[in-house]
Amino acid sequence: MKSVVLIFLCIITAGKILLAQSIQEITTGAGYRQQSYVSLESGIEKLTDNTSWDIAFTVYNPEVAGIFINESAGTNMGQPTPEVAAFETGSDDFSEQPNPDILLDFRLYNTELNWESGAFNEVRNPDDPFDFGWGIYNSQTQDINGTRVFLIQLRNGQYKKIKFLSLSGDVFTFKYANLDGTNEVTKTINRADHAGNTLAYYSIQSDNVIDVEPEEDFDLVYERYVTLLADPGGSGNFIPYAVTGILSGLGVEVAEASGVDPSTVEYSDYIDSLQTELDVIGYDWKSFSGTEWSLEEDRVYFVKTTDDRVWKIHFTAFEGSFTGTTVFEKTDLGIISAVNDPGAAGMKALVFPNPIESIFHLSLDVPPSLVSSGSLHIIDGLGRIVQQSYLSLTEGFNVLEFNIKDLHTGLYHLKLVVKNQSFSLGMVSKQ
Repeated sequence: MKSVVLIFLCIITAGKILLAQSIQEITTGAGYRQQSYVSLESGIEKLTDNTSWDIAFTVYNPEVAGIFINESAGTNMGQPTPEVAAFETGSDDFSEQPNPDILLDFRLYNTELNWESGAFNEVRNPDDPFDFGWGIYNSQTQDINGTRVFLIQLRNGQYKKIKFLSLSGDVFTFKYANLDGTNEVTKTINRADHAGNTLAYYSIQSDNVIDVEPEEDFDLVYERYVTLLADPGGSGNFIPYAVTGILSGLGVEVAEASGVDPSTVEYSDYIDSLQTELDVIGYDWKSFSGTEWSLEEDRVYFVKTTDDRVWKIHFTAFEGSFTGTTVFEKTDLGIISAVNDPGAAGMKALVFPNPIESIFHLSLDVPPSLVSSGSLHIIDGLGRIVQQSYLSLTEGFNVLEFNIKDLHTGLYHLKLVVKNQSFSLGMVSKQ
């Protein structure tokens, strides 16, 4: 484990750390027919019907162009309900009429790895950084231009052909039609209209943009989705299965601790195991014996949210498709940072104002040992440096000004790098 300074901002009384422990119940509804967007701190969840949307577009970052298919489909009396499915046609000509009968082996799925890349990105060439799957980036125009036609089967059984024409600036443009070209519709999704969201959601069946996500940030999504599992018959192939599980929200990190005593396991033993993949919690914290569900009683998850608050989660109940409800015990471990504390090196730091509209100031009281040139890194929820500024520090009081007007609304982490040392300056909110 790396040598780090852990800062615990918890309630301390009589020399003991008091951890806030509570029970939270979340649900997908009877028959797994809803998607649940969950906040751990507020205990609130927003429910959306599985059938409300068909495709979704990444809107939180101007540098990515993810397009997703809605994989959620409930059950009725134990049988799956109709789902949305996407297929690759192998053509770039929208005027052609695709044949669904020969495309069923070319179905596309979301990977559940991140919020950058969905099913329609999966056909990209991984060796070509300009290939986004559905389209190719043009370095001269800085647009992504659509190069592939896809087939979508809607829940009502109807097929549509669809082509994502472009991403120009903040605007996605796409069109879809019946297979014979009739009833053609062209639509746009402007990321600026969805500031603060992770994805923008669209229903082909109703020809409308759909309001799905809650107003506040969500930490978890509890829903049905498709995952690829090894063939139990030993063929070596992977078979798609619809599962009920939990995915992480944007910028959330999760570590799994298995074979432990949930009451005594320590986060400090798993701090280096935090992962950003969406399905670290996933679906396998429960299993079905054929007659009833059972839980992994010796497993907990440590969930680090975008404000550096860490929660310990232990599942205590799952009611299956009868109610779609699961229950977990959550323990608030407080705000924990696993990077160097400026105060430990004798430096005082203050960021103001926060939240930020465009310009903020950083005041630093710098000791002689840290007089040097350095840099300020502004890091998004996925751990990527979205802005970097170089600076020169003098001994004593320094006040520096930074402009982040070009960044999207959201939470960012500030990291100061001086003399090969990294210092966490905490989180800021861009309005």
